[in-house]
Amino acid sequence: MLNDIFSYIIQWFNNEPVIITIIGFVASIVAILSIPIILEQLRELTKKKRLKKQQAQITPEISTVPKSDQHSTNFTAQLGNKNNPRLLPKEKRLAQLKKGQNPYVCGSALSSNSAVFYGRARELLGTLSVLGSRDKPGNVSILGERRIGKSSLLNQIYQVLAVVPHLVTIQTTMQGWSIDSQATFFTQLHKSISDALEISSGAVDDFASFRDFIRDYAEKGFRFILIIDEFDLMTDNAYFTAEFFSNMRALGEGHEYQFAYVLSSYAPLSDICHEGGIQESKFWNIFGTCYILGLLTKREAEQLIQEPMRKTLEGDFDEMADILAYAGCHPAFIQIAASEYWLAKNFKFAVNADAIQQTLYNYYQDLWQHRTKPEQQLLLQIANNEPVRKNHTLTNLRQRGLVDPDNQLFARFFKQVFEQD
Repeated sequence: MLNDIFSYIIQWFNNEPVIITIIGFVASIVAILSIPIILEQLRELTKKKRLKKQQAQITPEISTVPKSDQHSTNFTAQLGNKNNPRLLPKEKRLAQLKKGQNPYVCGSALSSNSAVFYGRARELLGTLSVLGSRDKPGNVSILGERRIGKSSLLNQIYQVLAVVPHLVTIQTTMQGWSIDSQATFFTQLHKSISDALEISSGAVDDFASFRDFIRDYAEKGFRFILIIDEFDLMTDNAYFTAEFFSNMRALGEGHEYQFAYVLSSYAPLSDICHEGGIQESKFWNIFGTCYILGLLTKREAEQLIQEPMRKTLEGDFDEMADILAYAGCHPAFIQIAASEYWLAKNFKFAVNADAIQQTLYNYYQDLWQHRTKPEQQLLLQIANNEPVRKNHTLTNLRQRGLVDPDNQLFARFFKQVFEQD
């Protein structure tokens, strides 16, 4: 059960200096291919009916969706099994890197057992502890800025849970997913679970049927965890009404269903639900645990730069201070800067500082523009070395990684956004 896995992770951590990585792939994207039907041009209107009849007799009806895709789903699901691959210690993950291979990943979530996933121990172990509650799995909310690593952490959680017997974990992201009805949601969710359990069951296209299906298998000893990335987008969809979220709350709250959620979002769930017009559902109220992703620790950031460099480059790497000046202890921005430095070092050309600055400037400008007026004012005070008082705004900026533990800007280069705004 999950408690056994939790004990294993604790033991694994004790054997590791600080950092772990276990990321699974985000749900696969299914391409729906259309097969065109080419009809002959009818040259004479008087022959139209006869030609159509002849065509119907010799040509079978062709589906516009290939059979392999007719039952596709936007969800990925797995049934836990102790024989599934376990977490690799950091040294084994790093050992997978080869000389002359750029280890840094820019623009996408990190893959399973990635050598460049560092930190997030508190969030991972805390989430596993909540999900492993004896009575029923608890619900967890993960917040953070764009590119702070929410998707990578969700992938990591999904991979950890793959070894827990009798646990069905389902993962999806709302990014780029168009839902045309609640029926589609429940049909696809039910199918993904059925596939993981390797069972055949009747059609399920509404909440009542899905609820009964979950309860039946919960009584057989199964648990269910639904991981949703980009949850903000879900509440923007008109098909997900207050009634829908009231039903989903009941599913995640009732002990008889053994069902829980792990959601990632930019804004707090209470704010999302109120702005989305579904506040009466009180869906957000079942999430007793919330983690806000911020910066890596100084040691984690330094290891993210040094250790992959050491494994993949010939010779020493001495420019760590330059990367930290650009990116601070932000994991994604470190990857961007470190990747450029790695290329320069490996191929023996000058670092393209303009490329690094332009890329980071665009991201930093987005960070700045999404701040409230009080937050912008406080960041300006910090940038100008003016004294600041401790308050909720400062705490929020620190938690979300725009301000470091010393109440300074997370990266010196971030100041350029203020100077040019």
